[in-house]
Amino acid sequence: MKKLISLIMTISLFVVLLVPANAASKADIESQIQYHINMKNKIHEAAELLRTAGYTDDSVAIQALKNDWTYENNRHIELQKELDEINASTPTSQTFYWDGPILTRGKGVNYGPTGKETYYNLNMSGVVSIMRNRGYDSTNYPYWVRNDGCKMLGPYIIVAANLSHFPRGTIVATSRGYGIVCDTGHLGWSHLDLATTWQ
Repeated sequence: MKKLISLIMTISLFVVLLVPANAASKADIESQIQYHINMKNKIHEAAELLRTAGYTDDSVAIQALKNDWTYENNRHIELQKELDEINASTPTSQTFYWDGPILTRGKGVNYGPTGKETYYNLNMSGVVSIMRNRGYDSTNYPYWVRNDGCKMLGPYIIVAANLSHFPRGTIVATSRGYGIVCDTGHLGWSHLDLATTWQ
């Protein structure tokens, strides 16, 4: 119990004291986005530990974590909008840049900017539900299918990955653009499995 309380206090201190300074460049914003994603994951893990210990969602401890998570999520969304504005105003960054091989339906296996890439085609309702419960709302992160067959959550391709390396919510570079880790499976350390409609 003392360890759980200590974990909550540590997370709260991170939220208050360790939020990076205002972004001054695209790289700064991308770094801050990843920071807030990591914080959301830590808060979610702490809440799960409390639930395992018998705390209910209306308990003071979990409500405090929810407030912290909401702060991190709002900041994440604000920064993403800033990044989108920069990308829209910078001709060289309007589209994702990768000059290597691209994953295709016929190819099946590719080696992209992060590592090995494959694709899968399963019903995404459960995966999307998990992300909704983590705060990825349908307004900012709608589920849709891109014209090339990639299944999307907001501006990102839905990706399965090794969660020990890439926790849910991590933004990763793929040969077809940026993806967001939403799912997992028996995957290697840097193996990304892209959700598509391909058969």
